[in-house]
Amino acid sequence: MKAKKVIAMLLVATLSVTAFTGCTINKNATVATLDKEDIKLGLVNFMIRYQEAGYDDMYIQYMGEGYWDKTVSGNNTVLETWKKNAIEEAHELYTLKAHQSDYDVAVSDDEKKEIEKAAKKFMKANSDDVIDEMSATQEIVEEYLELRLIKSKMYAAIIKNADSSVTDEEANMAAYTIVKLDYKGAYDSNYQYQTYTDEQSAQIKAQADAVVEALAGGSSLEDAAKAAGTTATTGTYATYVDPDAKKTDDSDKKSDDTESTESSESSDSKTKDSVYTTNNLDQSVVDELNSLEEGQTSDLITTDSTYYIVRLDKKTDEEATESNRKTVKGNKEDKYYNDILSGWQDDEKWSVKQKQLDKIKIHNYFTTTKKDKKAADTSATESTQQSESTNSTDTQNTEAVDGTEN
Repeated sequence: MKAKKVIAMLLVATLSVTAFTGCTINKNATVATLDKEDIKLGLVNFMIRYQEAGYDDMYIQYMGEGYWDKTVSGNNTVLETWKKNAIEEAHELYTLKAHQSDYDVAVSDDEKKEIEKAAKKFMKANSDDVIDEMSATQEIVEEYLELRLIKSKMYAAIIKNADSSVTDEEANMAAYTIVKLDYKGAYDSNYQYQTYTDEQSAQIKAQADAVVEALAGGSSLEDAAKAAGTTATTGTYATYVDPDAKKTDDSDKKSDDTESTESSESSDSKTKDSVYTTNNLDQSVVDELNSLEEGQTSDLITTDSTYYIVRLDKKTDEEATESNRKTVKGNKEDKYYNDILSGWQDDEKWSVKQKQLDKIKIHNYFTTTKKDKKAADTSATESTQQSESTNSTDTQNTEAVDGTEN
């Protein structure tokens, strides 16, 4: 990633910040230490608020104001999750900085000038309210940009040594058609799970039986599903099983994810340390698909919450396979990078001052103008991705980050 691309990850939208009273933090307080280097609270707060500024519009629309205090997974709130991610990112960034000489990585004088220029534009473009909310200073913005630039350079340098070749077997994606009927319950329009009554479950079973009966009469899976009042959807799945992957404790969990038409069902990992694409399909469905010949349709598959009927359409879907080849290659590179990073971090002395981290609060939120919302969303997405391919009311109008020329 070129320096100007990293620098341009600064927000480019016009922001407004709510006028509620915030809580000033000590920017220079130490929130974590890597060996003998201190990580400042102001930098970590900037990382969190920078991420928040890119997501406030979307999150408030779906979760309401104050969404950062809502519990979204386990017992963690959105803000707690952001704090955890930010402190982990800080650990990664400072580890890479400490080892940049191992790969002859450096930030050039010209790149430093670009970073300084971008930071000055950031500080000048934003009001005092926005600056205070983000705990931004010229020094903090410059440091964050330089750390991100080092990360992108280090990632590129490290993966040069990775064996990222991908065989046809590893890349292979097969295509299927599926009918899925949940008989225990379903999510309503408010994303709340509603448990079915015994009568409703019986109706779902009758629907599944109707599909099976229509298939026996010679109907296609699509026509059988339609006649029974449901739909058949399509997808692709990875057929390769990594023999060296270690199964996680929840590797046999059943997936509740709904199959989408013409989609690739391959985002959730079921194995630890696996670099291969895995699937959002129940393992019993995968096993059944693997036993079928092209064009064959399964019998009724029953799990603890769902009925399935599947048809194997193609043992190799060329388009999905080529796309997955790139995914597997990227995963191999990511794994190699993460192994190197983890090895370094195992030998480091890293400590977090939780009391300081707890001082990061969110009282206000940012909004973007309609004109600049797309740019802000794009920038927020880039800011939370791994470099190159990896691993977050009454208002006062304020100008936000302007970035630099591309």
